[in-house]
Amino acid sequence: MNTDKDKTSLALLARLMEAERPKLLCYAYYRLGNEADAEDAVQDAFLRLSQKLTDHGEEIGNWKCYVFRTLFNLCSSRVAHDCRVPTIPIDGRLNVAATGEDDGSEEDFRRVCRLLAGLPEEQAEVIKLGIYGNNSFAEIAEILSVPLPTVKSRFLYGLTKLRRAMKNETDK
Repeated sequence: MNTDKDKTSLALLARLMEAERPKLLCYAYYRLGNEADAEDAVQDAFLRLSQKLTDHGEEIGNWKCYVFRTLFNLCSSRVAHDCRVPTIPIDGRLNVAATGEDDGSEEDFRRVCRLLAGLPEEQAEVIKLGIYGNNSFAEIAEILSVPLPTVKSRFLYGLTKLRRAMKNETDK
């Protein structure tokens, strides 16, 4: 740390990471499939960003998007490196996936996980960032580096497919 500006940036990063930790963990959990990997990814994101700030003294406009973008990149690298399809264990919801709003049953949770896995990755990613990461469409567009209309259409098409799949399951 060279300057007071670096210290201020690191303090701001630490506060943001603490405030957003449940959402970051939830998002990473849905990307990576287990709690331990999610914890590691969030910690790695913090370390990577801390190092970048101290080494380069970078100016960051939207901290929340920057943190989610870093976590998105880390999760994507881990999934690609593992050469496996990320899965969500359906034997029970872990605490990391709970956001304090537990108004659904365990069966509904399992169903949504299974249905999300059946969506095209681009649509599932937008839904995960929006719902589990609690990001706005504009933030998702910045995180994924895609135009805002693309984010909105992916979200809409994804939800439409989820509704259709849910209806098909109920009709059976």
